[in-house]
This record gives sequence, structure tokens and C-alpha cells, in this order.
Amino acid sequence: MAERLLTYAASMLVDWYAARSGQAYRLTSVSGDATPVYIAEAPDGGRLSLSMAALWEPESDAKAEDARQMMEERLSAGNVRGPHVVWVPPQASVPGEEPNMSEFVMRAQLAAATLHPAERAEIELPVKIHLQKAREEGGYANVTGGLSRFWTEITDRVNGTFNVYSKPIHRAPHSEQARAALFDRVGERAKDMQLGDAAELDAADCWTVQRLPEEPLGETGFAVAQAPPRVDTAEGALMRRLVRARLREASAALEGVEASVKGVGFVAIYEYAEYENVGSFVKSLSPSAYAGLPLIAVVVDGEVRPIFVPRI
Repeated sequence: MAERLLTYAASMLVDWYAARSGQAYRLTSVSGDATPVYIAEAPDGGRLSLSMAALWEPESDAKAEDARQMMEERLSAGNVRGPHVVWVPPQASVPGEEPNMSEFVMRAQLAAATLHPAERAEIELPVKIHLQKAREEGGYANVTGGLSRFWTEITDRVNGTFNVYSKPIHRAPHSEQARAALFDRVGERAKDMQLGDAAELDAADCWTVQRLPEEPLGETGFAVAQAPPRVDTAEGALMRRLVRARLREASAALEGVEASVKGVGFVAIYEYAEYENVGSFVKSLSPSAYAGLPLIAVVVDGEVRPIFVPRI
């Protein structure tokens, strides 16, 4: 039986392609285990076949993978019903021990409980970030951790030189307004600090949870999308190797399958969907690696990002 996450990702890709093509494709079947192939059909007789694969190797971190599987079971057994996906940010992992497991289940289900079909929200996990004033001179924030990509915005809010340690944050809020509110709090706290002072601020690590429009192939419950936390899924050599291997496996799995369109759907883990760069790894390969596969897309953080799309 295909993994729940891949079934959900296939459903997202089918829905995206149906909207783009104007044909009401729906998932009808899946076959294969190691490299599952999903079939979607349209009322006019169109047939779409998709090979789905994750761009990580779960066996490389058995402890994190065990925690992921246990968390799927805990979430699916809770009071919130329906097909949901929790997207774990890069280099993070769901907790595998109590009391942190129960705390996470509570917060994830609270976030999911308000969702209507096809909606998404953020699971806010409370964390602390640390601020230290290193120099009176300058206007600069040396930011490490999950807020590092926003160092210029934090720098704009401080006078003097500050060290900001935000390693507990794996994913800042997606909303620019929410991020700005956090950065404003950092700036306000920095105002009264003297040289050598240190401070601690409340913040949140924000993970994505989405609810699918319907149950694909009768599948329901929670899926947890999580890559091994010790692996950098944006690292070029690793991703290129995985993409090449997955394309080779997809071509073999789709050989002999009758379909109007054949494609590959990758499931990937990035901080935000707009920062994925899987397409660059695909296009760096010889075109023979994806010959006969007119549809290639990435499902990441609850969104579909097309790489190659057939002409409609």
C-alpha cells in the first residue's frame, strides 16, 4: 500500500493539473509499493499517470523516522478527522518522547480543527530567541538560526551591534505582517539594552498544516512530511543524486502504462515553497533523464510547483 503522504501529494498534483487543463481529473487507483504509480481519469477519457517519490531517504535517520510514524498515528487517532498534512521544516523533527509528543499533538490538532477543506494554517510551537548587545557602535544584527535570512530587516530596527540567536526557529511565520511584528519586538527590546546585556524573547516556530479538499482513494488521517533533520535537503550533490535516481525509477515504473500524460511528482522539504530549487537540479541533468515525462512538478509546503508542464 502506498504511503499516505505520497497519496496526498498525488491528489494535490492531480487537482492542480485538473485546474490547469480544465479537465476534471480524479484519482482512481494506485499500484506498486517502492515506486507507486497513481492513475487519474477525466470524464472525456483522458488518463494521467503519476509516479510519486520523496526527495529524501528516511532510513538515514531511523530515530526521526520512528518519531514521524508514531506522530502520524497519534494525530490520526485524535479528535480532528479528515485528510491533513503537517509539513515539518528542514532540519526539524516531530518529538518522539513525552511530554513533548502530547504537547505537539495538542497544538497541531488545535491548528487543524479550524480548517475547512483546502485550507491551511500554521502550528505555532513556542520557543525562545536570545538577544545580546555586542557593541555600542554600528547598526547591525548578526543573526544565526531560522531568522538569519531576515537579518537585514532586523538590522533596520536596532542601533548598535547585536547578536540574535534564533536556532530554535526552523520556520518563521509565512505572513510578512506576522514577521514584521516579531522583528518590531526585537527592536523594542534592543532599545533599552546596555553593552553586554542579554535578553530572551518569546517567539514561535511555525509549521504548516493543511487540510485536503477530500479523501483521495478513501485515504484519511494525518500525514507528516518530514525529511531526516540531519540532512540539508537543499544541498546540491545530494539533491542531484536523488533527483536522478527518482527519475530513473519513475521511468521504469511508468514503462508500459497507458496514459495520455505521464509525469513525476516529487515531494520536497523547504522552508517555504517559493524557495524550492528542485527544477534547477532536474534541468542540470541530461534531457534523456526525463524523456517521455512531460509533466514534472514538486509538492512542497502544501503547494504544487511545476517544473515541466505539457502543452494543453
